[in-house]
Amino acid sequence: MRRTITAHLAASPPAVYARLATLDGYGEWMDLVHTVEPAAADADDAGPAWWVTLRATVGPLARSKRLRMVRTGADAPRAVRFERRELGLLGF
Repeated sequence: MRRTITAHLAASPPAVYARLATLDGYGEWMDLVHTVEPAAADADDAGPAWWVTLRATVGPLARSKRLRMVRTGADAPRAVRFERRELGLLGF
């Protein structure tokens, strides 16, 4: 599923880009993000990578999922793109 979200912000494009160009601050503005940690680079990565742990609670139940996210596009200060990129296990 593709989704486009538009927001109007009271900040300059370079200031917004600086906050969004890495996932380090992701948890500060997205409630589902529990932790963000740098991930080791892979030769096929287009940019830096992070481990992002998502956590949701519904009543007494809590679920977590850990994703490897890679910055796949950067057009400063206009656009930045991240995609899920898991590393495969060799021989399996």
